[in-house]
Amino acid sequence: MSSFIGVIAVAVCVACWELPGLIKRKRRKEIFLFIALLLIGTGLYGALTLHAKIPNPFLLIKAVFDPIMS
Repeated sequence: MSSFIGVIAVAVCVACWELPGLIKRKRRKEIFLFIALLLIGTGLYGALTLHAKIPNPFLLIKAVFDPIMS
């Protein structure tokens, strides 16, 4: 649990470091993408620390490209 708190602290520090410059330059799409990816990464790590079962992303890639390659 303490490692998850550490990751949240690092994520907040990264956001505080990067977001002011993006806001100053009015990069709305980059702000949205940055926040989305930061939340996804932090959420996935949180799920791993809580021992949630996360599916392998390779299975999705295989399901998409299997019909194309056959």
